[in-house]
Amino acid sequence: MASSTNFIHPTAIIYPNVVLGENNYIGAYCIIGAPAEHKTNWGKTNDIVIIGNNNVITGLVTIDGGMENITYIGNNNFFMKGVHIGHDSHIWDDVIISCGAKVGGHCVVNNKVNIGLNAVIHQRQNISEGCMIGMGAVVTKKLITKAYSKYAGNPAKYIGSNEGSHSPA
Repeated sequence: MASSTNFIHPTAIIYPNVVLGENNYIGAYCIIGAPAEHKTNWGKTNDIVIIGNNNVITGLVTIDGGMENITYIGNNNFFMKGVHIGHDSHIWDDVIISCGAKVGGHCVVNNKVNIGLNAVIHQRQNISEGCMIGMGAVVTKKLITKAYSKYAGNPAKYIGSNEGSHSPA
């Protein structure tokens, strides 16, 4: 379901299980709503993807349909080329995900998170509000993030506060 206020590049593939809000940009070669990449449930379900308003999804981005739940993308997010969002993940508002970053299935990425180039987020991870995940970071299943903090490395570790333009007043 697409509104006339959305731009969808002609090469993008938007599955019928996708619900789009208003004023979204979906760039070249994006695939949104494809079945969840899960070995034991392959092809069994293809649940809804909900995308809110004012998102920029630049190109070559994949957002998988849910397997057990919806995959949800909130509002005012910016996804750069080559981003992958796994099934059943919830990406809230004002999130920036840089080129090549991967978010595993069942993840929650809270408001105002910034995920760096080629970072990898383990499935079922919860990234707290206002966090910055550094370039190339590997967020393992053991990491527990704190709001408005920075994490970097492999495995990712706390490196400091992320107080700045996104922090609470």
